[in-house]
Amino acid sequence: MLKSGCRIEDLAHATAERLRRAIAINLVIAWRIMLMTLLGREDAGLPAEVLFSDVELRTLHAYAKKND
Repeated sequence: MLKSGCRIEDLAHATAERLRRAIAINLVIAWRIMLMTLLGREDAGLPAEVLFSDVELRTLHAYAKKND
């Protein structure tokens, strides 16, 4: 996910400040993916509201509609 979804390899020639910001964002993304994986293993029927805020859910729904 981080390699393809976040395009980690594209950061190879970035500035130090850009790398710092990208690492911070990607750490949060990686942590959330790990949390979703672990919780999903315990309860596959877990509602999305447990993991995502209302704004995040609306954004995901809009993105999904756009890509249909």
